[in-house]
Amino acid sequence: MNPRQHVSGAIVTYHPDRVVLSKVIAAAAPQVDGLLIVANDGGECPCVLPENAVLAKQDKNLGLGAAYNLAAAWARERGATHLLLLDQDSVPAPGMVAALIEVFRKPELVAAAGARWRDSRTGEDGFFVRLARWGARKYTPAAGEIAPVDFLISSGSLISLDAWADIGPFDEKLFIDKIDIDWALRARAKGQRLYGVTDARFDHAFGETTLTVSPLGLRRQFFLYSPRRNYYQLRNSIALWRRPYAPWPWILHDVRRTVMLTLYYVLFVPPRLDRLRAMSRAVVDGLGMK
Repeated sequence: MNPRQHVSGAIVTYHPDRVVLSKVIAAAAPQVDGLLIVANDGGECPCVLPENAVLAKQDKNLGLGAAYNLAAAWARERGATHLLLLDQDSVPAPGMVAALIEVFRKPELVAAAGARWRDSRTGEDGFFVRLARWGARKYTPAAGEIAPVDFLISSGSLISLDAWADIGPFDEKLFIDKIDIDWALRARAKGQRLYGVTDARFDHAFGETTLTVSPLGLRRQFFLYSPRRNYYQLRNSIALWRRPYAPWPWILHDVRRTVMLTLYYVLFVPPRLDRLRAMSRAVVDGLGMK
């Protein structure tokens, strides 16, 4: 690693699986100069912390955006140049950070570099996302490729702390969903670039479980979330559609996707009445959110 580049890492937790979190910490700590575990549930760490790791227990759930901002401020105070973001169930492969940091040698302004995920439940390899003229499309890179992309999921991404200061902090009002998309849209508006790195890999579990439904003979697999998460997903999408830096191709893509998922959840995924109530509140709150 370039001696001028100092990488800190952050793992945000909330009632984690203790075995999985121990694996995340063990895999991440050797790849970063310092590691902050932000315990949004105020809990203890399930394992003996490595020497370069610190536990920050919170009195209440700050949400993901606030936890990321706390970690970014902590990293900058330590003289870090980059911050690795990880969820409590994201296990980085060896060499992931070394592969990501290489992207920042590019001459252009790079806001973040993201690793390619593998779903730990299904074994499915992940993809990146690029905007197209009338929406967005999945992009599956070739082996060894470092590809310009328009969005990265926050977990498994390495962000430039200079870019974080220029683009602005993560939006804490969003609390948990669409935080990475909002930040990517603001980075794009600032002329900063994002890259997906095929050879940087990590295992990650999407959703709380998976569900396969086949309405009208159309088989569809979902990452299943609770009604509470459905609320944040829909509310935050509506809020982002109205923001001045959101480009039309992304809005068109997200409107189509959000409407389809909302209908599937309300019509086919119990508890349907709870989901309908949560999403009704989400519409009202999203329209009133700036």
